Amino acid sequence: MRIRNTTILHAIKEMISSDLIAKSEKGYKLTNLGRMEACRIDDSIDFVLIMERYSDFWLTHDLSAIPETLLVRIGMLSESEILEGDPSAILKTQEFFISELKNSTMIQGLSPIIIPGYAEAIASAVINGAEVDLILTEQIINIVIKDYHDVLQQLLRVENFRLYSIEAEVAAAFTITNSLLSLGLFRIDGGYDVGRDLNCVGKNAIAWGKELFSHYLSKSNRIDSI
Repeated sequence: MRIRNTTILHAIKEMISSDLIAKSEKGYKLTNLGRMEACRIDDSIDFVLIMERYSDFWLTHDLSAIPETLLVRIGMLSESEILEGDPSAILKTQEFFISELKNSTMIQGLSPIIIPGYAEAIASAVINGAEVDLILTEQIINIVIKDYHDVLQQLLRVENFRLYSIEAEVAAAFTITNSLLSLGLFRIDGGYDVGRDLNCVGKNAIAWGKELFSHYLSKSNRIDSI
């Protein structure tokens, strides 16, 4: 920290009395309690940073799809960015998303919407050997069966593709791959925000995304045939 001990002596004494740090041969070190407190502070800082950085995103979108147990740990998504489309590339978010799917070897996703090119990208990933678990709402399942009947029938015969149906209304579309969590939300007015996705990287974001997927998987039913 390049600060003299005398400058922080008062704080050091308080931390010693609270058993957060202890004197060692080389100066001071964190105790077990100190390390635990440091982890808590790190989590709190990450939470505040992501809340403030994307305040407009959180304020204008429906967060009901995120369980409270994950909402309080949203700081795990600190390595992230908002990917937005623009007038010259309205479908920028979808193009990036489709490209990511095609290059992934593991895909877990939930979707209450139809995304152009999504079915083809999933099929390509499955053919290339990716492990794919996909949850769709009943409404989307019916659309997919009608529009992609033959493709879906073939995919259901492949061991590394698993399809699930969920009855509940879900106000989010998200996908986890080997390296990315892509989270899309519905706006407060009820429409899906096709122009903005929160893209998150890092092991913490992947773990957060997998836990969100598991939450919905427990409410879903496996589809083996159509």
